[in-house]
Amino acid sequence: MKENSLEFLCCPHCHDDLVAGIEKTVDDEVISGFLWCEKCNEKYKIEDGIPDFLIPKLLNERDRKWMLEYDRMARSYNVIMCYLAPFFSTGLEPFERYMWAKQLQVERGAHVLDVSTGTGRNLSFILKQIGSNGRLTAMDISKGVLAYAKTKIKRKQWKNIELHRANASYLPYKNDTFDAVMHVGGVNTFGEKGRALQEMVRVAKQNAKIIVVDEGLAPEKQKTFLGKFLLRTNALYTCTPPTKLLPKNIKNLKVGWKIIPSWIFPTSWPFYNMDFQKA
Repeated sequence: MKENSLEFLCCPHCHDDLVAGIEKTVDDEVISGFLWCEKCNEKYKIEDGIPDFLIPKLLNERDRKWMLEYDRMARSYNVIMCYLAPFFSTGLEPFERYMWAKQLQVERGAHVLDVSTGTGRNLSFILKQIGSNGRLTAMDISKGVLAYAKTKIKRKQWKNIELHRANASYLPYKNDTFDAVMHVGGVNTFGEKGRALQEMVRVAKQNAKIIVVDEGLAPEKQKTFLGKFLLRTNALYTCTPPTKLLPKNIKNLKVGWKIIPSWIFPTSWPFYNMDFQKA
């Protein structure tokens, strides 16, 4: 993490300021140490440049289950998302990710949050929008997938991305921090969906765009031959956008549905897209 990240970081429990205990730095990068909340007396370790904001006592059992699952399948998940999905969709999957990042409508130099970044599939697309002077903060609950994201960042030599381990329902960021927030894949399985959506809105600046994408087949297509087949391949395709769980302080909500086709039929990916702003 960057030393100046303390300007926007806070305790995920009480949102109070944090005190840094720095053990090792390289240039302006904090490699090891800890962050401490005097109010909660919570201590968050920094290891290999990644602060760990996870508070076990606040972890929902459903989220714990999925965290362990992603830790277990991190390698195969990275292969599927970064190599097989683009290949099987003949380039349509990365094009959709480019369009989701473009929906953020951010200027060069913007500070964007990628919630549940996984192995970093969205990072390159967001970087194209914010440029080298922008700042990208990416978080995930799984240490396993973050390890792959970190490897990718090192290989690409991206200097303006910071990784954090955290729970999406308890974000370690101050109110009104980010120029835009993006979340792709995850909210369907969250144990506290409403709280996570409220957190995404809380940390966004006023009028900031928030994009939420996850698996889901449009209701009118679920009774078609293709729809029935897809529902049998993945139960999450029955999920619908959690619009009723969105906080009241949003505006300009738009919901879209689409299917990313594949030349291997069962791997087609239907998804919904929620696009809104913080009021």
